[in-house]
Amino acid sequence: MNNEFVKACSITQNREEYICMNEQCCTSNRKQLHCYECITKIHRQNNNNLVNHLDDFKKISFIMQEVDKKKKERINFINLAITSLNDVKKEKFQIIESYSNNPKEFLEQVKSYVEKEIDQLIQKLYEQVMEMNQFTEYQQQYHSLIIQLYQQTTNLYIEDFVKKKELLQVKLNNYIKKMDLDLHQQIFNYLQKQQFLEQQMSQLMKQPSHTNSFLFKSTIILILIIIGLNPIIMFQDSNQKNEFQIKIEELHNMIKQFKGEIESENENFYSEFNKTLQDQIYNVKDEIDTINQKINQTETPFNQFKNYFNTKLKQYNETIYSQIIQKTDVNKENLLALQQQFVEQNDKFSIYNNQTSNILNYQQLKDMKIEQDLKMVNKNITFILEVIEQQKAQLLAKIMNMQQKLQNINREQIKEKLLGKIHVDLELKWLKDFVIIYDEFLTNPLNRKIVRQIQNITENDTIICIGGMKVDNPQILLVVGCDYQQEIFQFTNNWQHARKSQQGDIYWYMLDKFAFGFSPKEEILLTLCDDLDPSDQMRFSYWFENGRDGGRRIGNQTQLINSIDYKMQMYAF
Repeated sequence: MNNEFVKACSITQNREEYICMNEQCCTSNRKQLHCYECITKIHRQNNNNLVNHLDDFKKISFIMQEVDKKKKERINFINLAITSLNDVKKEKFQIIESYSNNPKEFLEQVKSYVEKEIDQLIQKLYEQVMEMNQFTEYQQQYHSLIIQLYQQTTNLYIEDFVKKKELLQVKLNNYIKKMDLDLHQQIFNYLQKQQFLEQQMSQLMKQPSHTNSFLFKSTIILILIIIGLNPIIMFQDSNQKNEFQIKIEELHNMIKQFKGEIESENENFYSEFNKTLQDQIYNVKDEIDTINQKINQTETPFNQFKNYFNTKLKQYNETIYSQIIQKTDVNKENLLALQQQFVEQNDKFSIYNNQTSNILNYQQLKDMKIEQDLKMVNKNITFILEVIEQQKAQLLAKIMNMQQKLQNINREQIKEKLLGKIHVDLELKWLKDFVIIYDEFLTNPLNRKIVRQIQNITENDTIICIGGMKVDNPQILLVVGCDYQQEIFQFTNNWQHARKSQQGDIYWYMLDKFAFGFSPKEEILLTLCDDLDPSDQMRFSYWFENGRDGGRRIGNQTQLINSIDYKMQMYAF
């Protein structure tokens, strides 16, 4: 549900989204939605700080969410309830239609009543669904329905419907009984009527009157006839007269006629009448016996169904029995075949087991021999490995000594060749044992950070060669200065004089905001870079802490500003 119905309060301009769920407030007809300030003010007692129903204040959005959830649950249940009521209607129709001996108009009348009662309850359920579909948001006119739906649990609603359904079924059952469409009730009424007639007959036989002996006998005969005919008459159409009723009426009229004649005639005539009456009674009795015999011999729908059912049941039993016998025979044959296969497999397994046991015994002996041989071989190998390790250690020690000697010799040669000196057009092969630690175009600036990084990866006595190289000729360093790391990276503070290295005739300078480099002489001219003697090929000068620019002198090339044709390289040993 959306919250578009939440409006702003005309007093505080806050959202009117609170409602009091207390019973006293819910049942009133006043406005229900307020902002929090207004609803608090309304519930404040006598202008003091005590607020009534404070715990019952709820946001309408929460209420409507719960209502929406319960509405969906209730609509789903109502759909199921309508389906169940339609099933009840069909069931009642089947019961009513089973009494086919009644007139069709009468059965339609009963069905119409049942349908009307059930449809009334279904219509009420449809009306509830229509009511719930009307409020998709809170409105004052639907307040009572919303609150009822919010407060009433689904179980309580289901119980209420079940009670209504039970009352409806009781009402319909009573109506069906009232219309004599209950077979059990009909039989019960017949038995009561028959019992009553038998009681009357017994009383008349015990105390007959002398003055009305003929009437007594006639009554006895009529009661016997009614008792005999009652089971047949009970199932006849109420609007039609059968042959038994006609016989009874004829007999009754005859009795009346004879009774009048007896009163005026003599005793002989009475004897003849009595004889005639007895003959008529015997004839009627014979006819009744004949008709009863015909009825007993007549095959009813129930007997037909019973015989049909017994025949089908017998056929089904014979079919099932035959199938079971066939399956049993097949399973028996399969079982015998499986038993034979099992015996054969068992024999094969026994033979295989014996062979396997022999093989395992032989293999076990063989494994024991191999294990002993392996122990001996391992012992010999261990001894040989120990000897090899000793020889290896001795050889490594000799190699390390030789390598150390070679390194010392090589270092001495490098020191003698490169340390503390400046070289022009130095071939790169002289630096084959060096590791390159810096290789950048002259577009990159040089600063303290780079110097610290180089110092962190080298030692004080690491020999570092710094120089410039032309990209087109990478095998030749145009000018190179080599010295210990601690000699190279020392700050100076004079823009005209460089610091002489203790290792030879090379002068280093690193003046902040000016330049870094080397010179064959103490005299330099740092106009940002060394511009002294532009033709001197043994000078190297690079801007230091000079912003973003790089360059700019390699030998007699003094204007290499941000050049991508040249590089500055540093090698370490």
